[in-house]
Amino acid sequence: MITTRGLVLRSIGTLAGLGGLACCLTMLYLGARAVMSVGGSCGSGGRYATAVPCPDGVAWLIPVSTMGGILALGVYLGLRLPVGPRLAALAWPALFLSLGWAFLDSAMADPALGLGIMIPGVVFMIMGGAPLALLFHRSAARAVFVGPAPARPPVTTRAAGRSGGPSGGTVRWTTSVVLPGQDDLPRDAVDLDDPPQDRPTYPPPRTAPAPRPRSPRFAYLDGPRDAPRDAPWDAPRDVPRDAPWDA
Repeated sequence: MITTRGLVLRSIGTLAGLGGLACCLTMLYLGARAVMSVGGSCGSGGRYATAVPCPDGVAWLIPVSTMGGILALGVYLGLRLPVGPRLAALAWPALFLSLGWAFLDSAMADPALGLGIMIPGVVFMIMGGAPLALLFHRSAARAVFVGPAPARPPVTTRAAGRSGGPSGGTVRWTTSVVLPGQDDLPRDAVDLDDPPQDRPTYPPPRTAPAPRPRSPRFAYLDGPRDAPRDAPWDAPRDVPRDAPWDA
């Protein structure tokens, strides 16, 4: 899982890599156009003193832009975001299509340059345009412009138990088969053909609790002890009033 600091660093690396690569490609294109404007070749100093001198700044612009583009591409590949587009695949077409157009534009602007500039321009256009044909496939276009879906880490029972998260469970499917005449058995009947672990167990039937015995000490509240049930409550008692409670 990426942290906030890592997300900020990767965002800066992505922007710096893409921005540096675009800047270097632009500088290389402008340097190539400057060379094409003087005939396609130039030289300055040393043994190239008699050659066509290069425009100002081209001697360092082309090598610096080439090395800077490689460095910027490496920064983008190393510090890109974990999700999102994968634009590094477009660096090759961008390089050769830009150089090919620089050659073709110069050849069409000055026919005196001849096929020496036209042929490299066509070759560069083919080298840069052929990989773009793969983008017509839906999966390739999605991988470049959308990016792969983030992978979900597998959650195992042991790993989840250690981390305190929810642990995986086990699902068991059971089925029952009712044979002819089996429905006629009582609910609490046990089929002896079943193994002991498959025999159903039922709780014992619930019975009403036994009535509590009435204490003889409070029997006089309901009338005389020998009086019938339908006798009035104030019927004469056969126990004298001064008799003890446990008589």
